[in-house]
Amino acid sequence: MFAIRVGRSAPSTDFVRRLTCLTGIGNPEPQYANTRHNAGLVMLDLLRQRLDSDGSHSYKVCVNAPAKYCHVSPDLLLIRSDGDYINLSGKTVVPLWKRLPHRDAVTHIIVHDELSLPLGKVQLRKPGTSLRGHNGLRSLRSHWGSDGFHRLAIGIGRPHDRDPQVVSDYVLSRFDDREMSILATQSIEKALEQLQSLL
Repeated sequence: MFAIRVGRSAPSTDFVRRLTCLTGIGNPEPQYANTRHNAGLVMLDLLRQRLDSDGSHSYKVCVNAPAKYCHVSPDLLLIRSDGDYINLSGKTVVPLWKRLPHRDAVTHIIVHDELSLPLGKVQLRKPGTSLRGHNGLRSLRSHWGSDGFHRLAIGIGRPHDRDPQVVSDYVLSRFDDREMSILATQSIEKALEQLQSLL
């Protein structure tokens, strides 16, 4: 069951704890596990490992959505959208966001793949900045009714050939061991550095 308590449930005058919600988007797994288009899910898992140092918090399955979630702390929630296609992310993710209490006290950060950044690079972009043609982000904006969420862009590089079919094949191809190592070393460190002001 997807449920979360933020702050206290007593009178409205009580302090409301701010929540940061990191949402990783990708295509259905295990079919598309460790593909470039699922870099957001790869990074979300790496972040969970680093932020949950004692390994005591695991993902739980959402009952009413093709996704998983993990409470790393009272202030930090991870949502792993891994059961539907990335271009339909809004359909899966936004109903979960809407179930969070005190929605005005939630900072949303989408973790996603980014063709325009080379592998090993990470960029945190503010709400309202360009979606750079990412269909998963477009879906989220459409269902949320705004683009009021941060984007943590995980660089995957771009093939030299810009032909759409070549690009499609590229993003659906799997990272090799060397590339996974870069994500687990260079990319994760840059992600943690970028997120420092929001976590």
